Order: sequence, then structure tokens, then C-alpha cells
Amino acid sequence: METTPLFDVELRYTSLESLDYGAGGQIYGTMEGTVEGEDVRGTLHLTNLAQRRPDNVNMPTLRGILATEDGASVYVQFDGIATLRPSDEARVFVTSLRFRTGDARYAWLNSTFAVLEGVLDSVSVGGRARGRAYRCAATME
Repeated sequence: METTPLFDVELRYTSLESLDYGAGGQIYGTMEGTVEGEDVRGTLHLTNLAQRRPDNVNMPTLRGILATEDGASVYVQFDGIATLRPSDEARVFVTSLRFRTGDARYAWLNSTFAVLEGVLDSVSVGGRARGRAYRCAATME
């Protein structure tokens, strides 16, 4: 597989609820932020429905809209895994990214599979995440 940088991401929790089930739980939050890349730039508005596993691993499940600087709307899906970094209790995460849009300028995103690696400083309102997304291309013959 070949990966190429797609964009950098910065996000911030604007609301957050955490439900404890005893053995795990559920996180419901909203996030806003930006993406900055060579081919796509804009703002993100996301909802996170993350499962919190009993082993203290979170499963980010984000859905929302990427509003590009030039007026396109792109539906985005993030699905991943976030582990606790013992040195500072930040969450280090890796997610898959998929996109859907009807805007011809961004039709290439409809067949793009990407991965995002990053870090979330705090699972709280105001908590900030930053990361880099990479477009994945198959290389198998």
C-alpha cells in the first residue's frame, strides 16, 4: 500500500457526555475543527459516538460534514481505536476515513480510503485533537 498526505486536522470538543455502564460505556460528543491540505481545506462539524471498552480503549465513531473553503459539502466517517498514553494520559488514535459528496470538484473523495493518526489531549469539553490524514492507494498486482 502507498500512502500520501491528504490533510492535517485540528478538532475541539464543543460538548461531551460520558455514560458509564460499569464494564465500559459510551461517549457522545460534538467536535468542530479544520482540515488543511493541498487538495482540500475547510471546516469540520462532527458527532462522536465512541464506545468506551472495559480495557480503557475508546472506539472513536465520528460522523459529520466537511464544509470546504470553496463551498462544497462532504459527508465524512471516522472509525478507529484510541489508546491511553501513560506519560500524559492523552488519547493516541488511528482511524479510517471515508467520504461522500455530490460535488463534482470533490468526486475523487468518493473513492478515497484514508487513515488518520493523531492525539487527543483530553476527553473533555475543550479537549483538542490534532492529526494527519493519509490517502491510501493499493499497490498489489
